[in-house]
Amino acid sequence: MNLYDLKTEEKWQEILDNLCRSLDMPTALVDPHSFVLQESGERHDLCAAIRADKDSLIGICAKTQKFMSKEAKEKRRPVIVSCEANMSKCLIPIFSDGEFMGSVVVCGTALPDESIKTAMIAENLRMDEDEVIRMAGRVPVVGREKVAEVSDRTFDAIHSGS
Repeated sequence: MNLYDLKTEEKWQEILDNLCRSLDMPTALVDPHSFVLQESGERHDLCAAIRADKDSLIGICAKTQKFMSKEAKEKRRPVIVSCEANMSKCLIPIFSDGEFMGSVVVCGTALPDESIKTAMIAENLRMDEDEVIRMAGRVPVVGREKVAEVSDRTFDAIHSGS
């Protein structure tokens, strides 16, 4: 059994698109091994630069993803954390008959009153920090409370069968 046995590709895309619009964050449907199956939305320049560099992708994105997946399996609810770059990341786990089937991942916004770690990002990407600061200034800001509200609603909708 896989995610497409639970919902059609079109239904998953609708869920991803709605989540992307609600949070102004790119979304992805991933299998239990964090392999991306579908996406919605465009990454802003800073996330795109991080994801384009293999070492940064592993050190900033993948490390957080692995931890979140483990926590979401245990809690059986959405998990919201800051990635290594200090941007918001949310993982909404998907279960069927108690089995972890994969997740919907939402990431890439700044958090109010928290600074993106531009020096660390610049070092990882081997870029000028001023350029990273410019990119960070264009990152959308979304509060943790809104992310929690929308992700909880999405989790409930996924698991209610609608």
